[in-house]
Amino acid sequence: MEPGTASGGAQAASAGRPRIGIDGEDYLLTEGDLRALADLIGAHSNALSFLPAGNAAAEVKARLAAEFGQMEEAHRQRLAIAIGVLRAPAKIAYLNHTIADETVSRGMLAWSPSVPDYIVAMARTGSVRRVSYWTAASLQGSITRILAADVKLPDDGIGCKLPSTAVLTFVAILDQLRAVRLYSMLNHAAPSTMFSPAEIQERLAGAAVEDFRWPLNFTDKVLPGMAAALTPDDVSKAFQDLIAAELIEPVVETEGSKRYDLTEEGRVICDGVLHEVTKVALSLCDQHPDGQLGHDLALLIRGAFHLFLFMMSGQDGSVCAVNNADLDDLLTRALASPTSAPAGAAQQPKPRFCGECGQPAAPGIRFCGNCGASLA
Repeated sequence: MEPGTASGGAQAASAGRPRIGIDGEDYLLTEGDLRALADLIGAHSNALSFLPAGNAAAEVKARLAAEFGQMEEAHRQRLAIAIGVLRAPAKIAYLNHTIADETVSRGMLAWSPSVPDYIVAMARTGSVRRVSYWTAASLQGSITRILAADVKLPDDGIGCKLPSTAVLTFVAILDQLRAVRLYSMLNHAAPSTMFSPAEIQERLAGAAVEDFRWPLNFTDKVLPGMAAALTPDDVSKAFQDLIAAELIEPVVETEGSKRYDLTEEGRVICDGVLHEVTKVALSLCDQHPDGQLGHDLALLIRGAFHLFLFMMSGQDGSVCAVNNADLDDLLTRALASPTSAPAGAAQQPKPRFCGECGQPAAPGIRFCGNCGASLA
């Protein structure tokens, strides 16, 4: 996503542009400048960091320090706190959404007990990162509107609990049926609704393809590598779990081939996914007291009549239609601020600035490198 090498004239023009942009209450910087600025203000990193250590050139650091020091104090403190949270969060999330097949948005969220009332967001637009603050309520309201869930959703009890591998396999089955349907439309033929484990294994293996319009590929962007890691034995076990959950059923079995079809309940879910309006993938990660990282994924797909949830939390998962109360409960829990810092996380220091000129100062430095004033 970084820009290519510019010509000498373009480099000269770029050198005159501000490195820190302000858009209302948001901040616009490249990811490299965010890392360098985090280094300049002495922000510590942890295992969940969105901003690992930078390696900026000396002149870039000098310009960043000068611009940062000249910002209004409120903006300077607000940006410094956001960078501190992004570098050492207690909880993180990847939030992607699409609207129809035309719009895609990708962002990262970070929480810290030091800023319990806000979520720091970093959105990507080309090489620029937009850093902003959200409240849990405002973000929840935005997700609800994206999913067109601010109207009454049906409450008809569709769904079941499954292992996470079976949930992911079912998403791959729905993608396979969608591909068959599109192919049949081009050829003016009736689509086959049958599928085999080998076809689903192949689709899982190709999940990393960059195409946000397909639920499986879309899911892989916030939980990379999980689909491709499933073995034929994993898929075989997932098929048995899906049969037990009455989402699929065997229909053809010969000596050399086994083929399956959706059950009636499986078709209801499939129809919703085939005619999706919007979808949201929210992947959460936090650090447990034992130091291990926990991962949870909620894929929400809005069909014409239902809102479907594909949930994967550790080894456990579920596939179900959710009503308004279900969605509110899910988002309230997912977006809640952590109550304490993760085990082993470094204490987040307060950024240090020169009292005379406002320049950021690295830890351990006794005198300002810009004006020479004492930092004691």
